[in-house]
Amino acid sequence: MSRTRPRRLITVFAVLICLLLVAGGAFYLSGGYESWHDERSLNAACKGLLSKEDARAVSGGSRVYAKQDHQFDYLFSEDHAHITNCVLKDRDARSIVTVDVHWGSKTQAATRTLQSQLQQDTRTGAVPIGAGWPGSIASDGDQLFGIAELTCRNKQNESLFVASRVLYLKADDENRAGLGRFTTSTAKNAAEKLGCDAPVGKATSSVAPDPARNPVPLDKVTGTCAPVAALGEGVRRAGATSAGDAPSDPHTLAEGCYLNDARGHQLYRLTASYGSLAENVRREAREFDVTGDSGFDEKIHRGYGSAQCGDSPKRSFYTLKPIMVSLAEGLAVKNPDPQFERAALKAFAEQSAKAHGCRDLKLP
Repeated sequence: MSRTRPRRLITVFAVLICLLLVAGGAFYLSGGYESWHDERSLNAACKGLLSKEDARAVSGGSRVYAKQDHQFDYLFSEDHAHITNCVLKDRDARSIVTVDVHWGSKTQAATRTLQSQLQQDTRTGAVPIGAGWPGSIASDGDQLFGIAELTCRNKQNESLFVASRVLYLKADDENRAGLGRFTTSTAKNAAEKLGCDAPVGKATSSVAPDPARNPVPLDKVTGTCAPVAALGEGVRRAGATSAGDAPSDPHTLAEGCYLNDARGHQLYRLTASYGSLAENVRREAREFDVTGDSGFDEKIHRGYGSAQCGDSPKRSFYTLKPIMVSLAEGLAVKNPDPQFERAALKAFAEQSAKAHGCRDLKLP
């Protein structure tokens, strides 16, 4: 009996080990391990700042996971002062989502990508996130950008800045709204975890269409382009017949008005930037001298202004620039009128500054 008992025990243990191996293999082959690993990666993603529900929604799939992927370092800012950044991928979808969280006082180049798109890329249009959130959504057809900046009431001159970006996902209404929810929920979670007492908005249910791809006749504009369209004869002489018009919103960080000719080609871009985004837009505006609070260069037909908004030491920034068709053809607008250009910048900036409760507006 004494010899039989150990043999039985060995047999029982062997059977248990086999069962565990079989169960483990079945768990792995059925995708259970992968799902468990994905769940863990999302829990830890960006230091636990992400909403798993919103992360899945914005990726366009259901098998989303997070990782630090140096292949996409170029999508993040170059100042290395992140609170955190991470990359989200989906095992079933092609989309890639990046998230970059900074303290507002240390953004430096954190908004460089978006400001470049807003200023230089005629394909990009910006709209408010809406629902009371201090943020914006922009797209260029191939990618979506989301930004939100929460002002910390308990930290002097400090804020939390979140920049998100989606590649390889159609910029339709559903995905635009999904990025709005993802960006704002990340900002809210970051504020709660990092001790930033900040006012927040409500759940984002929809985001306005891309104004750069959905122009409307000048007599139909009601938002950011309304004061420019009201200039009447001046805007007609410039050759504008339609506009990329976005909703006017007192909380948005980036807004624009895009004047188009009868062929649908952009003639002028007017932009407004607020918060940390405004600082970076101004810093990167190397095409003309922006050393003062306002200015206008009649040779290149570009102008800018600024205003003081709230208690922030960061002045807002307003710009007007004509669009260059090509080096051979020059400007899209054939008879640029500095008088109209100044008037357009003034009308656009005055409406935007008033909506944002700004003062001390400086214009050329």
